[in-house]
Amino acid sequence: MSDGSKKVLEKKAHGEYEFTAYGEFLSYFHAHIDIFKKLLKSRKMDPAKVEEVAKQIKSYMTGNIKKTDQFFEHLPQFSTMLGVPQNEVSTYLNSNFIEVLNKVQEKLKAQELEKISNAPAPSFASAAEEIVERLQVTHPKDFVFVQKGILTVLENPLTGEIIEPRGLMAESAKAALSIPTSAESEKEPVSLTDALAVANAPPTPVVKKQSLIQERDKSILLEIVETFGESLTGELLEVKIGPDPKDNPLPEPTSKNNTTTASEEYEIEDLEFDDSDSSSSHSTSSPSQTEDADDFSQDIDVDFEEEEPPVTVDPNLVRLESFNVKEFMDLVQTITGFQTKSDQVGYQNWLRGLSEFEKAVVSLRTQVLKEQKNEPVDWNSLFQMMSSKSDLSREVLSGIVKKIKNFQIVKLTLDRMIQEFKKGSPEFMQMVKMAWPHIQKAFFEVPNYTQVQTILKGILSRVNDENHKRDFSKIFTMALNFIQTKFQA
Repeated sequence: MSDGSKKVLEKKAHGEYEFTAYGEFLSYFHAHIDIFKKLLKSRKMDPAKVEEVAKQIKSYMTGNIKKTDQFFEHLPQFSTMLGVPQNEVSTYLNSNFIEVLNKVQEKLKAQELEKISNAPAPSFASAAEEIVERLQVTHPKDFVFVQKGILTVLENPLTGEIIEPRGLMAESAKAALSIPTSAESEKEPVSLTDALAVANAPPTPVVKKQSLIQERDKSILLEIVETFGESLTGELLEVKIGPDPKDNPLPEPTSKNNTTTASEEYEIEDLEFDDSDSSSSHSTSSPSQTEDADDFSQDIDVDFEEEEPPVTVDPNLVRLESFNVKEFMDLVQTITGFQTKSDQVGYQNWLRGLSEFEKAVVSLRTQVLKEQKNEPVDWNSLFQMMSSKSDLSREVLSGIVKKIKNFQIVKLTLDRMIQEFKKGSPEFMQMVKMAWPHIQKAFFEVPNYTQVQTILKGILSRVNDENHKRDFSKIFTMALNFIQTKFQA
C-alpha cells in the first residue's frame, strides 16, 4: 500500500510536521485493518483465519477505496467479508476507531520522521538543478527565448504564445515605451510586445482618396458646338442633357374611382392554367367561390406550414446549471494554494488551462469579494465588457455572480462551523476530524436541504455519546438556519 513517491508528512510554516492527504488516508486504512482484526479475535476466530480475512479486506480496500471519506460507504462489503452483522461492525468501529487511529498515526508519524532524519542530503548535478528543485520553478515546455525589440520573451514557436517578462524588467520597458502603469486606468494593461510592435512599425502611407463615382464626360454634342459652331448651318441646335420633357408628357389626373396608379404602365397578362379554368373565369361567381378558385394548395401534395426552427440551447447556460458548490470550493482551494506559495507563474499557467466559463468564475469571484468589502463594482459595464470578449451572455454572467454569492455563504458557514467545533473537548474534536469529510459532503448538496438533512442524520446516528450528539445537532441546526436565511433561490 505504501508508495515511496507520495509524501506522508509535510513541514508546515510553523515548523511542525503534519499528515498530508495521503498520510491521513494511510492512517485510516491501517486503523480499519487493525479494528477488523480485533473484532475477529474477540469472536474467538482462529489466528490464521483472522490473517486470511484481513488480507482479503486489505486487497478489497486497495482496489476500491481511494479517498478517506469512502470507508464508511463500503461498510456492507466489510460486514460480508467479516461474516459479522453490519450493525455490530458499525458499533465496534464507532467505539474503537478514535483510540486505534491515534495509535496508528503516532506510530506512522514516528516511522516517517525517522526516515526523514536518516535520509541522505540531496545532491545536485548543477546549480540550475538545485534552483529548480528548491524553488520549484521550471522552464515552460516547448518555449524558447526570443528577442522582441528591447525585450527578451519566451515564445512557443508552435502556437505563437508569448510569456512576457515581469518585475523590474517589465517596468523599465513600460517606461521606455511611455505605457501608463496606473492601476486606476479604465483600459486593460497594454501588452509589452504589442506596444513594441506599434512603436517600431513603419509610418502608415497616406493614400489619396479616390471617388468611386467617375467624373461625367463632356457631352459629344457640346464638343461639336464648341469646335464647329461657326461653320454649322440650319436651325440653331440647342444642347440639352437628358430627355426632353415634351417627349414624355405627364398623364392627366385620373378620377378617384380609377384604381390604376400612374406607376402601373404595363398590363399583367392572365395566367391560363387550362382551358376549362380560363372559360369559367369569365362567368359571374360569388366571393366565396372566387376565394376557393384561388386556393391551389389542394391540387398539389405540399405542406405549406413552415417548420419551426429548432430551439438552440446555449451550452454556457447548461454549464451554469451544472456548476455546483463542490466545484466552486475546489476552485477556491486551488487559488488559495497558489496564493499561499506565492506561485504567480504556476497560477498563470493554471489559469490558461481553464475553460472560458471557469475563467469568468475566477474573475467574477474577485469582483464579488470587492463588493463584500464595500468597494463599488459596476456590474453593467463589467458584464458588457466580458460578453463582448467571450461567448458568455449577460444572462450567464449574472447567473455566475448569483451562484458565487450563494456558494460564498456555504463556505462562510463551513468556516464558522469549524470555529464552533474547536470549542469542544479534544475527544469531540477527534470525532469532528473523522466526520468532517461527510459534513462537507452534506453541505455540498445545498440547496437540496432534504438531502443535506439525510446525510447529517446519518452522521448523528454514528455518534454514541449523547453530549456529543447534542453538540453536533446544535451546530448543524445553526448552520442550516443561517444558509436558508441568506441563500437566494
